[in-house]
Amino acid sequence: MSSDVWSFAVDQDGLVIAEGPDGVEENVRLAFETLVIPFGTRAASVEDFLREWRRMTRDLGFGYTLGTSAAAVKRIDADHVEIADLYGQFETCLMGAGEFENALERMLRFLEQRRSQAS
Repeated sequence: MSSDVWSFAVDQDGLVIAEGPDGVEENVRLAFETLVIPFGTRAASVEDFLREWRRMTRDLGFGYTLGTSAAAVKRIDADHVEIADLYGQFETCLMGAGEFENALERMLRFLEQRRSQAS
């Protein structure tokens, strides 16, 4: 599935699969996906992470790190984040800060829509 935005699906094992926009390196896609795997299909987990990320941006600017049990993301400056692997699943990589937040927002919308369809 090619597009100009991040999109998501749930595989047969119930894991959320991320698909990056056209041109996103496979390692960056895998890094983002690995970071968010611990959220499962819980929209509230994504929302909590995004809320904390934005609070830290507001309070600290950059230089902070927030992680999950699978990976960590560090705000290295106003425009970039670094996603670091904890278990050898991908190479540490850079991602645009705006793209990172956009991907989280799109994942949240995907999970909320999925939840409302299941109700």
